[in-house]
Amino acid sequence: MRRSINALILEHLYFLRFEVENHCELVEVYLTRPNEATAQRLINRKGYRKTLLEKVEVAVAMNVQKSRVDDQNFQQSKSVERLARLLDQLGQACLEFTQIEALRGSPDKHFDSDARLIRRIRKSLSLVLINPADTNTRQGLKTGRRAARLMASLREMGCQEDKSPASLSNLRHVLHFQIGRMAHLLTEIADALLAANFGPAVRLQNYKQLKNAAHTLTADNEAFGVQRLALTRSGSTIAALKAEHSTSSEVMAVYKEGQAHKVLEEISGVDQWKKVYPKVAPSVISHHVGHEGEMGSMVIEHLPGRTLESLLLNSQWDSARLLLAKLTKTLSKIWKSSWTRERAQPGYMQQLRQRMPETQQTHPTLFSQGQTICGLSRPDFSQLIGQVESLEKQVAPPFSVLIHGDFNVDNLLYDELQNRIYFIDLHRASYSDYVQDISVLMVSIYRLPVMDSGSRTEMMNLISQLYRFARRFAKTSNDKFFDVRLAIALARSFATSTRFIYDRRFAKNLAFRATYLLEAVTLLNPEKPEKYKLPLEEIFSD
Repeated sequence: MRRSINALILEHLYFLRFEVENHCELVEVYLTRPNEATAQRLINRKGYRKTLLEKVEVAVAMNVQKSRVDDQNFQQSKSVERLARLLDQLGQACLEFTQIEALRGSPDKHFDSDARLIRRIRKSLSLVLINPADTNTRQGLKTGRRAARLMASLREMGCQEDKSPASLSNLRHVLHFQIGRMAHLLTEIADALLAANFGPAVRLQNYKQLKNAAHTLTADNEAFGVQRLALTRSGSTIAALKAEHSTSSEVMAVYKEGQAHKVLEEISGVDQWKKVYPKVAPSVISHHVGHEGEMGSMVIEHLPGRTLESLLLNSQWDSARLLLAKLTKTLSKIWKSSWTRERAQPGYMQQLRQRMPETQQTHPTLFSQGQTICGLSRPDFSQLIGQVESLEKQVAPPFSVLIHGDFNVDNLLYDELQNRIYFIDLHRASYSDYVQDISVLMVSIYRLPVMDSGSRTEMMNLISQLYRFARRFAKTSNDKFFDVRLAIALARSFATSTRFIYDRRFAKNLAFRATYLLEAVTLLNPEKPEKYKLPLEEIFSD
């Protein structure tokens, strides 16, 4: 059973909710009879509301200070804190009605319909109640339905605005915008109620899909738990579905959501891997793709093991070496079984050019602007991209293989007990250049925030092992341009990786390597690019 939330937190939350209800009630009065006395009463309550919010925040801080981030008590307490902040924002939205100058001078009883909407918001707040009986789910769903009906009523009222006198039209627009904000906050409060029960991975938008997914895996579709597995840059959810609320319960499957086209791409990627080498890809249990613009979702098989990233960050070098040994054997089989005569055209410089705006937004002055020293010109970074792009087509591999497409350290799983390796996040799978996967994996190892010399040496050994393996494959496959193409692919990965790096010094380190590699490629004899030998030690040594 899940642990109950700290009673002191709930006490402060209860009084905060009650205070926001008072705010809403004063707005109702103000909309029907705008006057300075009511406005001042509302303004005077701001301090008490803020004090209650601070009490919740302090109580949560004290409650979670010794909890792990993935602990259920931590997640529940932080969800209640989010709920408190949303209530505070709703109270602030009430206060802002007093700042609408046109409302103060308006005649009485023109805004009774708006006041009724505020009353509905106030009554919905009675559902904001956290208790140990797990009713938060029902309360959250009810709150969400009420918020949706509020928005529908607001749209209906907007259609009738043209019938209002011109002098009131603009004011009604302002009021409807403000009430719309409050209805949206009510929707977020509904999400927070669900999160208090299931954790931050669950929202109104995905609750039904999660419930249906659980129903396909267990007869009791009400008795399921959700644990977020990753925080994605896009904000989409990756979570473990469990058989019950207990943190020790067995994981049934993994739920992933994202833009509909990405979900379909991942399903297609899984299908490709299943045809070529089914041992490395998870099975898709179910999926849902709605109307255009909606989020899609999928439920996939839960795979055992730990990511390469986890092993490296925790200095588990023996396990990392076992993973790499298994990986090289697996890749060798995959590349041989998926080999096709179609000439790959990965377009590394095209990829780099497309990502440069985002990259330069993170670090605007990181890449060279061009120089002239003693009459000798050094091209800027964009010119280097253009020069290398023309050579890239000349050194394309004479074949294609199935590649992962996003071969980072967090997309490789290793089950040490079974000595099995798995690939996850397959939405970029395609037939292309094997060098792309190798270069991405090398750079993703190098850029990990592990800076002690012993660890960097171990990581360098893994990178060298990857290089030697890929070079042997290139030799047996008659890929004579392997080194020069790897230099181009590494430059692309070094440069684009800077957009994920906050530390400017380390980002500059990556940018320098990207520039060095591109300059080296531009200086090659275009008639003999196969003579190039990648200076691996110099590039990856710190």
